[in-house]
Amino acid sequence: MHAQVPIMHSRIPNAPTLFVVDDDVATCELLCEIARDAGWHATGFSCLTDLRTSLDEMKPSLLILDDDLPDGLGGDLARELRATERLADMPLVVCTAAHPVRRAEIRSWAPVISKPFDLTEIDAFLAAATRSRSYGQHAG
Repeated sequence: MHAQVPIMHSRIPNAPTLFVVDDDVATCELLCEIARDAGWHATGFSCLTDLRTSLDEMKPSLLILDDDLPDGLGGDLARELRATERLADMPLVVCTAAHPVRRAEIRSWAPVISKPFDLTEIDAFLAAATRSRSYGQHAG
C-alpha cells in the first residue's frame, strides 16, 4: 500500500498546479512546501500508481518525478507521457540521484535535476512553468 503525501494548497485562486512524485516523504513535502510558498497548489505522491490516477483526472502545470520509485521508474513514465497526446506538452522534470548514464537517457525525454539538488533549480522550474502557463493563457 502506498501513502499519498498530504495535499498542500495555496490560497491564490487559479494558482498553477504542481504534482510531485517521490517515495522520500521529506523530499516530497519539501518540494510541495516550496511550491506552496510560491503560490502554487501542490500535491505529493509516493508512487506512480497514484499519480497515474490523478493524471487521468487533471493535467498539472508542472510535474516533478523521482526516477527510482517503488512501482516503476519516473524517467520511463516521462517517456510515456511525451508519447501521450493529451500530456505530451506538460512541463515536467525528473529529479533523481540515478547514475549519470541513466540521467543521460532520461534527458532525451525530460530535463533532469540531480539529487542532492539546489533549491534555486526547483525555483527556476516553477518560474518557467508559471511563465509558460501565463503565456498560454494570454496567447491566441
